[in-house]
Amino acid sequence: MHAMLKVVLGIALLAAAPWASAQVYKCKGASGETVYSQDPCGKGAEPVKLRSNRAATETAGEAANRSAVYRTTELTDAGIAERNCLQSEQSRVYGPLDARSQAVSRQVADLNRQLAATSDSLAGATADAGIRAQISSLQQSLSAERSAADGQMSAARDRCSAARRDREKEVHDKYSQPTSAAR
Repeated sequence: MHAMLKVVLGIALLAAAPWASAQVYKCKGASGETVYSQDPCGKGAEPVKLRSNRAATETAGEAANRSAVYRTTELTDAGIAERNCLQSEQSRVYGPLDARSQAVSRQVADLNRQLAATSDSLAGATADAGIRAQISSLQQSLSAERSAADGQMSAARDRCSAARRDREKEVHDKYSQPTSAAR
């Protein structure tokens, strides 16, 4: 009978082992630190509720949510890429123009100083006319360069915008396919 009791007790322990091993207790250690244990570790031991592992399969709702998040993220990325494209093009197109504009401003200021120093004689009037012609030429040149840069920037905006539209279409096509929930 004693042997039979050991066998029954052993089977009972084996059967209860999965539940016993799933229980975890939260206790305070000797130094006051938090300790987790499989066995109650004192009067203040608190059982901790464990979360079960998620199922390996994904529900249709979870797949739709994940797909919506990915779609939104990819569309946001397309917008960011367009903004980066525009900033890069603006630096490329207007950066040299801004440097040229500063140089022309310095030249015009220098010419204006020369203009103030000309005399009222006929030679001074001739020099004055020449200086004014140089200023006008510099300003016209800068205006033409700015107009060309504006045209380049307009074309760059069109390219950046087209790249965004293409990317948005790819994202839309990718996530409107029936198999997109399985991705």
